[in-house]
Amino acid sequence: MVLLEADWIIPITGPPLRDGAVLVGGGVIRAVGSSTELRSQHPQEPVESFPGCVLMPGLVNAHTHLEYSAFRDFTRARSFGAWMGRLLLTRRKLGGDDFAASALWGAYECVRSGVTSVSDITYEGWVVGRAAGAVGLRARAYLEIFGLDDARLPQVMDQLEARLAGIRGATKSGHKIGSGGLWSNDGRVGEDAGSGGAGVSGPDVEVGVSPHAPYTVSSRLYREAARFSRRTRQGNATQVAQTHAEVDQLMGGRSAIARAYQAAGLWGGRSWSPPRVSPVRYLADAGALGRQTLVVHAVQVDEDDIATLARSGAAVVHCPRSNMRLACGAAPVAQMMAAGIPLGLGTDSLASNQDLDMFAEMRAALQLSAGRAAGAARPRSFLGPGPQRERPQAGTALTPSVVLRMATIGGAQALGWDHLVGSLEVGKRADIIALALPVISGAQEGKGASRSASADPSEDVVAFATADAVRMTMVDGRVVFKGGDIPAEVRRAFGRARAKLELRG
Repeated sequence: MVLLEADWIIPITGPPLRDGAVLVGGGVIRAVGSSTELRSQHPQEPVESFPGCVLMPGLVNAHTHLEYSAFRDFTRARSFGAWMGRLLLTRRKLGGDDFAASALWGAYECVRSGVTSVSDITYEGWVVGRAAGAVGLRARAYLEIFGLDDARLPQVMDQLEARLAGIRGATKSGHKIGSGGLWSNDGRVGEDAGSGGAGVSGPDVEVGVSPHAPYTVSSRLYREAARFSRRTRQGNATQVAQTHAEVDQLMGGRSAIARAYQAAGLWGGRSWSPPRVSPVRYLADAGALGRQTLVVHAVQVDEDDIATLARSGAAVVHCPRSNMRLACGAAPVAQMMAAGIPLGLGTDSLASNQDLDMFAEMRAALQLSAGRAAGAARPRSFLGPGPQRERPQAGTALTPSVVLRMATIGGAQALGWDHLVGSLEVGKRADIIALALPVISGAQEGKGASRSASADPSEDVVAFATADAVRMTMVDGRVVFKGGDIPAEVRRAFGRARAKLELRG
């Protein structure tokens, strides 16, 4: 076992603890309390101190596409339809090895940023399983399926299990990725430490199914995917109500999305007629909403849609920066929260975001929420999500404590992992990060002092923290990051993929 100490502990489900400690053993949190008490109770255990830091649960990135990490800056901010068209054409420049390098680089960026759990929607599948296994991330990889032509539905479903097996196999074979890497030479922390170099083995990667979106998936395929998920007890994720164009497509059959897919030669639309219902209603009518469903985005939703989501038990993932970049709108998060919908936070992919920094995502969620609250309490076509303990009233703005919960226990709840991770509680898995507190220069006789020397540090974490402030990342009791850089061979492979996209850096 090992005792981790810091200036502050932020358990998330309880009040912050000044001069606290967390006892870790066998990959599990054994105790949380004051450093003085835990030292006296466990005098024989080694101590790892993080002065000037907080210890808090690892962040849960509830929606990303790691295989698209190489696409960062591949296009300037633009409308969703134009962005989608460019992405569909550009991705053809890369092969499987390129997507593998892209996913692996993204996985390293996650642990460097304090993310310990990811929910990833993937087309290639195996590349995400390999990346998560190599870096030690806790992950669920949802395999994308597409199909508007019901004549091909049996073929799509027959291929699904083989593709899922490919993810599982890649996870088991992908643990040894080079030497050296993110871990410093003294990166061991007690008996639960990692290997001290790349190749640490993390938790098994879970798999799930992802019918892509209402504009690429027929009602029958949605229904069959939901049945498959229930029968196999695997998660189901889908990207829903992201843009006005999506609503236009379902209501009238014409939109910028259809034009993008037609330009890429992927859809003629001959076998599909618009259902003339909202995206959420489309899923509900197909029997595709339930407690196993993860609804990503939910930007263009009205009060009826929110009530439908709440009754179904589905969870929602909010991706504020991606939605801002693609001019999708501001999801009605506070109203969804008030309706009791479980809500997580995600970065989406680097094809539509600048980085995988969940702290920046928290601040963006606050910004969008404040803008909605200032504009109108209950706009005609929007509502919004949120966590458990602190639920804002409909029409109000989110608070720092709420978005911090969204990035931790809220995301874990959305994924059905809240019994495992998302908070620092006895019995949960030891997914823990050490984060340097913001410092006021010149305080305490010129030595500098933490902004949170005598206050609740949670607001400072949300207001000022960045991915660069992460000093240690632990998953399942193993240190997966403690300083250092991404392995050189991973950076080279990532660079080659970006070169094929005519991108630098």
